Amino acid sequence: MRTWRKISTSDEEAAGTRSMKNLAHTEPGKHPGSPEGESAESKKTILLYSPDLNFCFSLSMLFQDRFNVITTTNVGMLDRLVADYSADLTLVDAVPSEKLIERIQGLRSINPRLPIILLYVYNSKEMHLDRTIRAHVDSVFYKPLEIALVSRRIEELLIHVS
Repeated sequence: MRTWRKISTSDEEAAGTRSMKNLAHTEPGKHPGSPEGESAESKKTILLYSPDLNFCFSLSMLFQDRFNVITTTNVGMLDRLVADYSADLTLVDAVPSEKLIERIQGLRSINPRLPIILLYVYNSKEMHLDRTIRAHVDSVFYKPLEIALVSRRIEELLIHVS
């Protein structure tokens, strides 16, 4: 028997945070899109931040069959979500800046082993900033994205997460 279940908190809604776990067409004990009936608890959790709601939605749809995906469009919620949801990996879509480097360092202080992948548009005028960012994250992918490469890198990084 399939049921719809909604789990939501006012904090998530106020923060612009959505989880693929929040609204799911599921059979009890199974995760949507999982042909083997893998439970949601056994899947790795990816936290995805982008200021672009459509980008969040697109990536969450691409990854929801293999991972628990939590998305937010509120950059201020990243630290809290990493701590509260024990994310296994974080994807951050943001414009390169010194503030972004500080935010990444804050994520690392919460979870030093958290794999972080950054997604952004390359700007040759910001080469120094690009090198600095690369020193603080596990991978950088430039837009437009080659999703197969991003997916492969996610899998590689998650192999090392316990």
